[in-house]
Amino acid sequence: MNLPHVGVVFRKELRETLRDRRTLAVMFLFPLVVYPLVSLLMAEVMAGKQATDDARTSHVALVDSDPTTRRALHAHLTAKGGGIDVATEGKGEAEGAHAPAAGGTAAADVLAGTFDAVVEVTHTPAAAAAAPLAVRVIYDETRPASDQANDRVNRALGGVLPRGCFRTYALTGVSLATKSKIGGYVLSKILPLIVVVMTMLGAFYPAIDITAGERERGTLETLLSSPVRRFDLMTGKVLAVGTLALLTGVLNIVSMSLTVAEGARLAAGSPILAIPWPRAAATLVIVVPAAFLFGSVMVAIGAMARSFKEAQTLLMPVYLLCFTPSLVAGMADFRLTGIALIVPGTNLTLLARDLMLGNAHVVPAIVVLASTIGFGALALAFAARLYDSERLLASTDADLVGLGAWLRYLVGRAAPGRPAIAPTAGQAVSLFGVAFILWFFAFTWLQRWRLIPGLMISQWAGFLGLVWIYARLARRPLVDVLVVRRPRGWAILGAGCLGLSGWIILGILADRLMPPPREVVESIRNLIRPPGESRSLALSLFALAVTPAICEEALFRGAILQGLRRQFSLPVSCVLTGILFGIMHGDVWRFIPTALLGTLLSWVALTSGSIVPSMLVHVLNNGVLIVLGYFGLDQAGEKLPLRADMVILAGATMLLVAGLTMVRRGAGSLAR
Repeated sequence: MNLPHVGVVFRKELRETLRDRRTLAVMFLFPLVVYPLVSLLMAEVMAGKQATDDARTSHVALVDSDPTTRRALHAHLTAKGGGIDVATEGKGEAEGAHAPAAGGTAAADVLAGTFDAVVEVTHTPAAAAAAPLAVRVIYDETRPASDQANDRVNRALGGVLPRGCFRTYALTGVSLATKSKIGGYVLSKILPLIVVVMTMLGAFYPAIDITAGERERGTLETLLSSPVRRFDLMTGKVLAVGTLALLTGVLNIVSMSLTVAEGARLAAGSPILAIPWPRAAATLVIVVPAAFLFGSVMVAIGAMARSFKEAQTLLMPVYLLCFTPSLVAGMADFRLTGIALIVPGTNLTLLARDLMLGNAHVVPAIVVLASTIGFGALALAFAARLYDSERLLASTDADLVGLGAWLRYLVGRAAPGRPAIAPTAGQAVSLFGVAFILWFFAFTWLQRWRLIPGLMISQWAGFLGLVWIYARLARRPLVDVLVVRRPRGWAILGAGCLGLSGWIILGILADRLMPPPREVVESIRNLIRPPGESRSLALSLFALAVTPAICEEALFRGAILQGLRRQFSLPVSCVLTGILFGIMHGDVWRFIPTALLGTLLSWVALTSGSIVPSMLVHVLNNGVLIVLGYFGLDQAGEKLPLRADMVILAGATMLLVAGLTMVRRGAGSLAR
């Protein structure tokens, strides 16, 4: 073995792999950000689902002609912690509401959802006195609430023992679900996710081939020189990719349906479920918009790549990001309402599930299909804009950075006297990635160790320190990176109005679109005023209002926003910064209000020309919530009548509009 030759080949291959910062960011920075984010999202969603299931009360009807037995059963079913609400048969019973009669009425009530389950007792004259009492539980295994009720009844009655050693009750479960209904239910758990994933996979390689592959083959220049508009060109490419993805999705629906049916038959030895083919065929409705959306997104990303290999590197993270919402929707028991109607991937999965179960409605389906096509059109417009740019052809391998230069750039070693580095969108995204990695792997542990000291270290040494390091590497003054300028008086007044009103509107909007579980609300209250601790209000305000208003604004409305603004328009920069701001808080239930707040803060900073008004909005927004939570006034607000809520909302809206008007009037900045 010739070690020098091995070393030359090794350095050559390593240099070619690591010479592009974009590829390196995808290879290393992306997994450290996305995988923790996905795991955090799934953990919170599943924890919220479990909390919701545990808090759900199972409505069970009790049918028994013997009053003595009925009272004993009622006592066992309603034992503390069982989560069962019992309705008993007959008039004048003190235990609960009227239950249905035995037989067909009981089954009809379970199927209609009036009761989650019905418990019937059959008394036979020949039954021995010491024999277990025969109890039949009627439920619908395809309805989660009914299946949970059956489990709770079995737990409540299955372990009841008298003074002897035999059980008191002999339980028999009777599911009302037909084979066709069971087949639809089983498919609704796996088919929507499989269809979305395989549709994306069907668009993956065709999108790479018609973008980066064409560039590698040297036919891109010839195609762009033809008398075809760029938008028409990209539309044709997207439709071709979408058609291939559509075929993949259709084949997977048919194959998965047949596989589930045959697999169940082989496992049981006889058919135990039937495929509802009309409903399975109805799920084809989602394949067309899904193919268009994923085809557009992947063509747009593939157009940015210089080679087939780089396109694969860039599209794998996109594949994961598109797959995650569908995975979360498939695991959690979300309803197709509110914000779920327009979340790409999630809405398609939920609509396919409802179509399989026969629960889909026309208006939500139209909203899902229209929003999906709309997002696909935006991706198509972005791809056409890329192909309309001369930078597409001008970008070559000469733009790649050598390994040594990249390492010197990474550690901040630069020749003396070199000019300052202008902020870029790539720097902004990289800065966010580093901040997120620090937050997930270090700052969260510090705050679990000691909340207030950990929070101070995370904010001042973490976020603000990271911005200081960035300013040093960019050879720019910190005040320039943060855009610390003296704002106009109108901007300060407007910021005050926004800070005092925004939390009301955002809170109401969050409760309507994605209401958080009770446990999440209680954890926030305990964060503001921990039970058993004597933390002062002043310390809570400084740690939870003033500190984030300075440090988080420095990171997001300073370095990150300024980098994004160099490449994107004002609205796009504000929305992107707001999304990153919501992601950093790591709470799926507070993502919408936090992202909207981040968008508002970004608009205030850019419109006023200074970071000071956005800091003021941030500190007032957090400060009001802390004061309300500290004195328990937020709980009192939950008991206000609807009329009072509407008056408060109207006042907050007027104050918000006034604040926006004042900030716009105070646009620009005075001399520093």
